[in-house]
Amino acid sequence: MWLQTHPYRQRAHAMDVSSITAQRYVYQQHGTDVLLYWYAQVRQLGEHQYLWGIETGMSPSRFVAEAVQWDIVILADEETAWLQGDGIVGVAYGDDDYAPYRQRLHFWTAPPYRHPHTTDALVAKVLSLYFERYAVLWGITPITRHAALRAVRRWGFQQVGRLPQSETDGVARVDGVVSAMTRLEWEAQTSHVTGE
Repeated sequence: MWLQTHPYRQRAHAMDVSSITAQRYVYQQHGTDVLLYWYAQVRQLGEHQYLWGIETGMSPSRFVAEAVQWDIVILADEETAWLQGDGIVGVAYGDDDYAPYRQRLHFWTAPPYRHPHTTDALVAKVLSLYFERYAVLWGITPITRHAALRAVRRWGFQQVGRLPQSETDGVARVDGVVSAMTRLEWEAQTSHVTGE
């Protein structure tokens, strides 16, 4: 799971996310426009290559061809027209689907929402949807992304290993830290927080 770190995150403030909903993207229902709006937003920030890699991240058509195959959850303000690209505050996607067993998860948030308290609340909305389908969620974070590694631990993921030279930090190939969480761990964590 790779949380995009960016200088904007340093200026983010904790925000109320109660009006933000997590909605599953369905290609046949939602079409591709929302994907292109998200692509443009990420590309404008210069984060496309880090988030999707050189091949997929550099071409809008290649991106859409790949993305329609992913299990995507869009975080957007419920009062906005998110299908037209308005109000998209975050996107999670899984690109290694072995339902109902496991899914590799990626998470991106828009810069104003990159405060730890805010991302924690957004991720909770996302994880509850993914754990409806999968028993295990896992991801790989570049070892040089310290803020992302702290966030992944804060969300309850456990570091389970490393993949040598498997990731890029935008400059060089670096080791990837593999993290995972089971549905049972998630349920124990959420029942502890809610007091159930």
